[in-house]
Amino acid sequence: MGSQPSKGQRIRMHTKHQTQIRPVSEKRRRRQGGLEAIEFGLWAMLLMPPFIWMFISGMNFIRYNKAGDVTRSTAMMYIKGVDMTALGNQRIIARVASGLGLVVESGGAVVNNQGTGMVALSKVVFVDPQCGCTNAGQYVLAERVYLGNRSLDIAGTTVESFVGPVPAALWSSSTGAISNYTTDTRARVSSDFSTLWGNSLGAGQFVYVVESFFKANTGGAGAFDSNGTYTRVFM
Repeated sequence: MGSQPSKGQRIRMHTKHQTQIRPVSEKRRRRQGGLEAIEFGLWAMLLMPPFIWMFISGMNFIRYNKAGDVTRSTAMMYIKGVDMTALGNQRIIARVASGLGLVVESGGAVVNNQGTGMVALSKVVFVDPQCGCTNAGQYVLAERVYLGNRSLDIAGTTVESFVGPVPAALWSSSTGAISNYTTDTRARVSSDFSTLWGNSLGAGQFVYVVESFFKANTGGAGAFDSNGTYTRVFM
């Protein structure tokens, strides 16, 4: 058997052990008390603004995605020849846009002056350069239908299709048709559209353009602008 430690050795070992597990003094504990709460408060002050901004941007991202769904759904119906001036068909889009403020009816009739959303549908035709008409070789607006609030104001500006405003004198609000679009210069689309498309359409060909505007009720930045949401689809 090994030898037992002497009394002096046991005392030193016991003293060393006591030194290792010596508790924090009451005086030191009082001096450090509350530091955790202060640290948490400082971190909360630093992290709270990013968390709030992340929440707001997340909500706007949801709105942006839903606005895209509205635009695509409207475009799919439009290119299939669905009459988008009919209240029943507008109701379908209003259901898709639930929560975005798209109001299409009041008292069982179509309205275009209420809500915080608008959808603009346009049919743009490239007139045959050889037709000998006034608008030969020009892009013209052949049809325009509005869903929702035509007077929608975002950031102090009444929104309008980038294709261009509808020529009121040529437009039938009940059918959406534009008359004399091959001969009346007022039917020509904006220069922005002409620049975008160039000569990508052949004579007599057309493209459908669907645009959605929705006013935001939260902050935001960049693609999720605090003023509103805009999406568009070409078909």
